[in-house]
Amino acid sequence: MFFKNWNKKQKGEEKNQVIDVTLEQVRQAVNEYADGLKTGISLRSIVQDDHSIDFDLLKGILNGLPNRPFYMSKETFEIFETADLPNEIDKVQKAVDQYRQENGEEPVIPGNPYGKISYYLIRHYLSSEPEMELYLDRNDKMVTHRCPE
Repeated sequence: MFFKNWNKKQKGEEKNQVIDVTLEQVRQAVNEYADGLKTGISLRSIVQDDHSIDFDLLKGILNGLPNRPFYMSKETFEIFETADLPNEIDKVQKAVDQYRQENGEEPVIPGNPYGKISYYLIRHYLSSEPEMELYLDRNDKMVTHRCPE
């Protein structure tokens, strides 16, 4: 009996230990968590108001808690190591979606081969213009900070 309780306690403490993780490990853990979500539960449930990921929900997958925060876009579900990108991407994604719904076209710079978003076209949907260049992925129509190849 003592051994069983000690073993359970040790496994519980293992999941609360602070660990080093890479961005790729976090992505894999989030994907695994998403695969196990019940119908009707959004992946947004692991994203807190400040866009940080709630690792209490992922510690069983990661076998611990990361020693630093990671952040996630609520609109595109892209994961970042810095806090500023997810918020900017979410604002632009919402603006792009509104523009597309009202105008029936993508708000990209005409002739731009990379799908660079035109902040001029979505200016009425944004409170401020982002300082970074953002692009619209050709396949999933999601905003990204990565310039397509």
